[in-house]
Amino acid sequence: MSYRRKKLLALFFAMALSMTAVAGCTGTKSSTGNVVSSEIEINAEETSAQSEAGTFSSADMFTERDLAGTYEESGAVYVTLSDDGITGETDGVVIKGQTVIITAEGTYIFSGTLSEGQIVVDADNAKAQIVFDNVDITCASSAAVYVKSAEKVFVTLAEGSQNTLRNTDEYVAIDDNNIDAVIFAKSDLTLNGTGSLTIISAEGHGIVSKDDLKITGGTYDITAAGHALSGKDSVRIADGTFILTAEKDGIHAENADDEEKGYIYIADGDFTITSDGDGMDASNIVQIEDGTLDITAGGGAANSLKTHESDVPGGGMPQNGEKPDGESMPQMGEKPDGENMPQDTTTDESGTSTKGIKAGGGMYLNGGTYQIDSADDSIHSNANITIADGTYTLATGDDGVHADDALIVNGGTITMTESYEGLEGLAVTINDGTIDITASDDGINTAGEKMELNGGYIHILAGGDGVDSNGDLTINGGEIYIDGPSDNGNSAIDYGDRSSAYVNGGTLVAIGSSGMAEVMSDSSKQKVLMVKLGEQMEAGNVVLTDSEGNVIVSYTALKTYDCVIISTAEVESGATYTLTTSGTTTEVTAE
Repeated sequence: MSYRRKKLLALFFAMALSMTAVAGCTGTKSSTGNVVSSEIEINAEETSAQSEAGTFSSADMFTERDLAGTYEESGAVYVTLSDDGITGETDGVVIKGQTVIITAEGTYIFSGTLSEGQIVVDADNAKAQIVFDNVDITCASSAAVYVKSAEKVFVTLAEGSQNTLRNTDEYVAIDDNNIDAVIFAKSDLTLNGTGSLTIISAEGHGIVSKDDLKITGGTYDITAAGHALSGKDSVRIADGTFILTAEKDGIHAENADDEEKGYIYIADGDFTITSDGDGMDASNIVQIEDGTLDITAGGGAANSLKTHESDVPGGGMPQNGEKPDGESMPQMGEKPDGENMPQDTTTDESGTSTKGIKAGGGMYLNGGTYQIDSADDSIHSNANITIADGTYTLATGDDGVHADDALIVNGGTITMTESYEGLEGLAVTINDGTIDITASDDGINTAGEKMELNGGYIHILAGGDGVDSNGDLTINGGEIYIDGPSDNGNSAIDYGDRSSAYVNGGTLVAIGSSGMAEVMSDSSKQKVLMVKLGEQMEAGNVVLTDSEGNVIVSYTALKTYDCVIISTAEVESGATYTLTTSGTTTEVTAE
């Protein structure tokens, strides 16, 4: 049994077996005096707010006060930080040496520098707003900002402010809590405003909330020995600019006690993430509506453990949205060896997961621009993935997009410049979109159920099978161009031994080897021409013309081949056609 079959069976059986006081503002206005509305809590249990489709809405994720990013100067407490002494003590603030303790609800505006100090919030059942207006705080062995007790805390970055928080040594316990981040909150935490915040965490995480972590504005430059951003119940981002460098995950959400929590929701933002672990990792759902995301995980595809030598010619993909036209497609450089297929990998040698975006639950990608370079899968879910829209440029040492259950593509532009397998799921459905795949093994793979290709434009350049369905393969529409393997160990189209392949519509051109080539079902609604040429043809033009010389199909093969499969609505039963390959003509009759 080939490695590919062993791997798919192993995946199938594995899935079968698994079957201090804080104050809030009653009314707020901006620092320039503009009045904004008070906070409105949308839902008492925000984390459970999901639509019937299993996805969240922005109204569920953020309150008006979360999004406002403003504060009321009138009545606020001003605190000036200095190594020579902190000023600003009031009824709501206790100062102990270089530590500021907030004990009551209100707005607290901080400025100044502490070379060794801390802000602590210790206020049960209260909401507090901390405003940073050019602060620089170092707390060597604990959190620079520690929310010990509160209902909710807002950290607002004042307009034009530049703020820095840092940890420089190992974290030392100061109470019963395991404090391990530069900003550490046991309550809900919202960061907003328009200023900037730099966080340096030499030993632990950047920002941690043990409830919901929300960020709705500002610029964040975080370097952390652990996760850059972490929320136990959720991480929710409405907007902002993020430069995240992490020795673990860039953005992490995990709740081992409640399977409905531990999710990531992103409405918008500009993200540059460099992580030794996963770029984004949620134990539950990941939902992204929009944004620009540049993610490098685990050192990128070049750091993958994969060792398979691809027969895919370097740089051989057409541009996004471009169809093979016989002129712009590059020429093939090498033939495949088809040997030494590598073992699959989900972690690096240290056991660290190195995926671009990972979800333990479903994943919903509704828009955005993605540039992902990952050692392991670029986009991965332990459940379902739905891609509705967006632009994706993926380079990976493993799968470009992998779903343990169903993978559905309804639109968007997906370009895989490098992958082991391109799209993989228990079942795969493509309804629309523009998809270009370069894969050293299979282009599109279903591990145990059906594959349906209903629309869109798909181009595959594969070292293994072009499309490999371990259930039925059904093509109902779209344009599908496959440069499959040149070796006889794989084929341009492969489907399960007890399954069938149907072509009911669309345009299909599949170029590859004849050794394992499989015919389409007689029950197909559209005629299919399958021509075994008897000898290897060089990469170049493949043209099908009718008896009057009209061109039915024109395509430029990128690799050597000896088998051509063509199906279009123009192919008629009983008609004779001429197939021209590398200057050689073959007469073929559709039956």
